[in-house]
Amino acid sequence: MTSIKQSTPAFLRDLLSGYNWVSTSSHSPELIVPLSTNAVPTAFQAAQLEACIEVLEAPINEIQSEIDLLRSAAASLEGKMAHLENIRLDYRAALSPIRHLPSEILVEILRWTLKKQTEPTAADPCHVFEFNVFKIAAGPWHLGQVCSSWRDAVQFLCPDIWSMLEITWQHKRSEKGDMLIPAPKKDMMALLNRALERSQNHRLDFFFNCWGFHEEATNNRTDELEEMSQCFDLLLTQSKRWGSVELTIVPSSLHRLSLVRGRIDRVEDVYLTCAPNAMPGAMHTFEIAPKLKTLDLTGMHAEAHIPFPAENLVIFSDARRLPEHDTVPKYLDIIASAPNLLEFMYHHHSVVPQSPGPYHPQIVHQSLQTLSASLGGLLCSLVLPALTQMTLASIKAEEDVMVCPVDALFHLYDLVVRSHCSLTTLTFIDAIMDEDLLPILQLSPQLVSLSFQDKQSSRASDTTMVSLFIDMTETVRVGDALHHTLLPCLKELEILLDNVEFDRVKYLDVDFVEMIVSQRILLCSRMLEYLRIDVIGRAFEVPISKNGGLEELKRLGDNGLDLQLDLADWDERVLQVSALPHTPDDD
Repeated sequence: MTSIKQSTPAFLRDLLSGYNWVSTSSHSPELIVPLSTNAVPTAFQAAQLEACIEVLEAPINEIQSEIDLLRSAAASLEGKMAHLENIRLDYRAALSPIRHLPSEILVEILRWTLKKQTEPTAADPCHVFEFNVFKIAAGPWHLGQVCSSWRDAVQFLCPDIWSMLEITWQHKRSEKGDMLIPAPKKDMMALLNRALERSQNHRLDFFFNCWGFHEEATNNRTDELEEMSQCFDLLLTQSKRWGSVELTIVPSSLHRLSLVRGRIDRVEDVYLTCAPNAMPGAMHTFEIAPKLKTLDLTGMHAEAHIPFPAENLVIFSDARRLPEHDTVPKYLDIIASAPNLLEFMYHHHSVVPQSPGPYHPQIVHQSLQTLSASLGGLLCSLVLPALTQMTLASIKAEEDVMVCPVDALFHLYDLVVRSHCSLTTLTFIDAIMDEDLLPILQLSPQLVSLSFQDKQSSRASDTTMVSLFIDMTETVRVGDALHHTLLPCLKELEILLDNVEFDRVKYLDVDFVEMIVSQRILLCSRMLEYLRIDVIGRAFEVPISKNGGLEELKRLGDNGLDLQLDLADWDERVLQVSALPHTPDDD
């Protein structure tokens, strides 16, 4: 190896010295004049140029050959070096301190490695967080590949990291790229079975989704159901270990849930979605579930009967269309039977011009803090002194549109008056603002967050909203500080408008901007911290975009206001995209 080190520099010196003559080369004296003047060469000068070019061809080709040889040698040496580096990496890995951790410390590290968030987000609305059991390049599968001690710890000492599972189809883009299609693995059952074995007798939390691909992919639907049906059956055999479960299933799988009746003693949280077109009838799956704390039902048939114990219930949500008969008494019974209930959501997904009620006696619930509903018969039959978070909505899914009953605000006002509650969060989804809005807000001096969300363009709320923003500007001086007379504690404001077509958002005007400015005055006892405005549609008009309002809002954003602003005109975006230069990647 020493001789190689000595000969290589000598070889390179000899190689380079053989071309020292190049440094002294220059243009032929006879051709300097025609080259410097850019004149068209004469026939004689052209012949001289051709001769000079021919003379230079040989040394240029020779030097290029030498360069190619050196590049090839360098590439070969780099490959050999990479091979040696990999061997060295393996040696170092064997000496890595992480391989020699005591088992009790290693187990604790592994348990914390997979801990994730526990609240759903817009990007990931799942309620049960876990690792995808079919992705062997992630989760515990991947951790077990570090070394034998890690593999043993993962397999035998950490059942809890195998007890939070995601069982969903692997998917890919179709050849046309216009939709997602299933991409099943051949060993899905084996992978799930192995994970269940390694979880031992630990509490089992999982998210199971056997539905969600486009109906156009009908040729894949049978395979999808067959593969996932086997996995579903395997999970049913483990029902005694269920803790928190989230199921998104097709109607053909729904009736099989009844097989676990009386075998879910440990289950605490259930999020059940059936789509599309659930069938009527009774489902007694959760009738015997003594530890049930959360029950979230979506897509159930209007006439479906689903009994469950309410003694320990903390969260209840039901989203389904109204049946022919009145169901409000049933939901009032649920509230009355659940003394620990903190959150109650009932979205009826049906058009109700005006609600019946009230029902007597009214239900007084001392602990309920969060309510999401709009059915007047329900609202006017409750007394909720602990209520702090209210959402007036008829639907659960963000993509659906269902306007709240016309008397919804009237019944909400009565609920607040009757309950003597102090709201801190108030959200309106597809609700028409009328004369009851201002009294509701006047009764909510502790309100911190206010949100208006409309997925269907309407001018019915314009007058009320214009008046509201003028009232929200008024302040009164108390000592050295200014206090807003309306909503003095407000910190967050949202206005989210979708499908606004050929219309003018009248209330987003100069008065609105002045109100926001007043909410950011330093002398105020508190300041607005967050403002979000989304207007999405086509050919709409927003007054603040033409009178300097946007610039003023952006200035406030530069000075500390958390400003989220999106005025998205579909037509303008289409024009912007069509004006972009075409590239082969677009094909």
